[in-house]
Amino acid sequence: MEPFSIFSLGDCLLVSVQEEIDDRSIKSLTGLLGERVAEKNARAVIIDLHDVEIVDTFLAEHLAGLVSFLSLLRAKVMVAGLQAPVILTLIDFDIRLKGVGFALDVEQALAKLNR
Repeated sequence: MEPFSIFSLGDCLLVSVQEEIDDRSIKSLTGLLGERVAEKNARAVIIDLHDVEIVDTFLAEHLAGLVSFLSLLRAKVMVAGLQAPVILTLIDFDIRLKGVGFALDVEQALAKLNR
């Protein structure tokens, strides 16, 4: 079983990451997400990380790659649900996720995308 789920929310896709994600799973996520964005002509992808306790350089680099990939498919990316320790880790390691919007939760992410 994959540590993520993909849901359709109108013209957006929601990716819920339930636990720490490994290299094989991130590749699987990238492939599945690319297919779903193309077939649904999704304008945006929300990546919900509220269950993820650690975002290290490994995950941050893969997220950055995923964002680049999705931007080629013309989909905006929002990251939702980052916990305070995760945000502090990103700041401490100077990890930047360019081209990504951030929201406290999925509801706020949808509101930002619909503006």
